[in-house]
Amino acid sequence: MKHFAKPRAITTPLAKLTFLEPGIIEQRYLDNAQFSPEGLLQNLAAMETLCDHHGKCCLLSIFPAGMQVKADLMNNDHYRDQRNKGQIRALAVVTDSLEMHAASKLYFMYHQQPFETRVFDEEVDALRWLQSQLEEKGAA
Repeated sequence: MKHFAKPRAITTPLAKLTFLEPGIIEQRYLDNAQFSPEGLLQNLAAMETLCDHHGKCCLLSIFPAGMQVKADLMNNDHYRDQRNKGQIRALAVVTDSLEMHAASKLYFMYHQQPFETRVFDEEVDALRWLQSQLEEKGAA
């Protein structure tokens, strides 16, 4: 019987998702990413694949400088299915754009999630917060 290695990274048209460490997956959006409902579904499917192989996880979502907010995508709760699946323990969004920072906070105020969410300016702060979330939930 052949044993296949667990995937450690998956690239979609929008982002590269990488298993960083136990319990944490990084979702780094590509500089040229064009948001679409289909693209977001592909990202979620990639995240679920990594979680299926590595267990429930926290998601570190990093937006590149200059990424534009797509107002029409703010109307849908893209994480709705996670209420039943429960694969995400916490989500940290990192952006250095004031517009994307405000839009992300507004999105999560409007679409309450079954997991903790927070928006950050710095990756190191976001990662530290996710690690603390894992420790608090006894998952580290």
